[in-house]
Amino acid sequence: MNRDKSMASPGMPLCGNAVAGFTVIETLVALTLLAAAAGFLMATLGTSSRLVRDVRENETALWLARSRLVEAAAYPDRSPPQDDRPDQFEGVDYRTRIEYREISPLPEIDIDKVARAFRLIEIRVLVSWGARPSTVQLTAYRKTGPETSVPPAPGK
Repeated sequence: MNRDKSMASPGMPLCGNAVAGFTVIETLVALTLLAAAAGFLMATLGTSSRLVRDVRENETALWLARSRLVEAAAYPDRSPPQDDRPDQFEGVDYRTRIEYREISPLPEIDIDKVARAFRLIEIRVLVSWGARPSTVQLTAYRKTGPETSVPPAPGK
């Protein structure tokens, strides 16, 4: 049987039963690198799915806040809806709070003088959700006539 010296690894002598292939250490190193790459991939996928969930929850909260703001702005002279109204979407609990506040258009002007012409009402909607406190806040301003009253704050 003729043996070709080109098949032998450098520094390894040819033996009667030598077989070309990987050593145990080379195999362990390759498996370690493969496991590290798989772990990195799994961590990336986990982070990605968490970020997608967070974006979906933020989008739902913003949609809910816009809806409540339109509802509140349409009827600024009526009492606000139930304070801290609960809602649930896709298994997440959301709480909505609507606040009304009469403001002066210019700080140096007395609100009573301006009230004869019009009133400016700030309508603020806050939506909170989740175990980690997350909040979305939207604010709108509405000009009303002098006869319009600002709804009382809940609980007063």
